[in-house]
Amino acid sequence: MQVLSHIRKNHAMEHATIHVLTKSKPGVSFAGYSFVKGFWIYGKTELQDIQRAAEIAHARLKNGEKSLAVHPNCGTNIAMTGLCTALTSMLALKMEGDDESDFSRFSALTSAGLVGALLGRPLGPYMQKHVTTDANVSNLTIVSISCSTVHGTPLFFVKTNLE
Repeated sequence: MQVLSHIRKNHAMEHATIHVLTKSKPGVSFAGYSFVKGFWIYGKTELQDIQRAAEIAHARLKNGEKSLAVHPNCGTNIAMTGLCTALTSMLALKMEGDDESDFSRFSALTSAGLVGALLGRPLGPYMQKHVTTDANVSNLTIVSISCSTVHGTPLFFVKTNLE
């Protein structure tokens, strides 16, 4: 369980760091990815900006700003929307008879897909808050930050440790 705990805390730190970065660098897009040893941030900025943003994010999470752990562009939101859409579409197909027309199936799947997408919108942030992130980062430390380049864009790795 230590591994999952560390990933969830890094995921919260990744989101919080991106929140801080986008506030200080409007118009610049960032992406991230978290795993057990830390998190990656991909975007056009400087190492010192990442250092500053990660430190601010860490302090703000430690001070109780748990909302920073949830991000609107998180893959969890996309995954939950996809899952809800798939489940509602499967249900619609089960409810449709074999003798239904293609148009009837298309209408049912379209409606079910829309319902699934609407259900996924609140479910994604809920899952982030309760499953995929942990905003309690008081026992997490930032060890180091390194930078490489991918297709001309900086890729930063923020190494963390759980105490």
